[in-house]
Amino acid sequence: MDYPYAETGNRILSLRKAQRLTRERLAEAADISVQFLADIEKGKKNMTVTTLRKIAAALSVTTDYIVNGTEITSPDEEIIELFRTLTPENQMRAAKILHIFAESAK
Repeated sequence: MDYPYAETGNRILSLRKAQRLTRERLAEAADISVQFLADIEKGKKNMTVTTLRKIAAALSVTTDYIVNGTEITSPDEEIIELFRTLTPENQMRAAKILHIFAESAK
């Protein structure tokens, strides 16, 4: 079964319109061309994980919502989703900060 690119594109389009963003503004925020964004929204093109993350950040949603249409339902899931967006080096830093916070909250 092929991945339903059109569904992902439709979610991006719907979010963009709901937030009253022009295609130009979202493309600029995601650091991609307007034409590439149009092709993604129409389901004609796929995007890299990096581009997906940038679009999700610009739309203030999770990558999971864009890809699967599902919302994060718990703080644990939100932390995991945020963690996944970090580089390996920043994941290590975030883990150290989280450990320090957990220890201080005891």
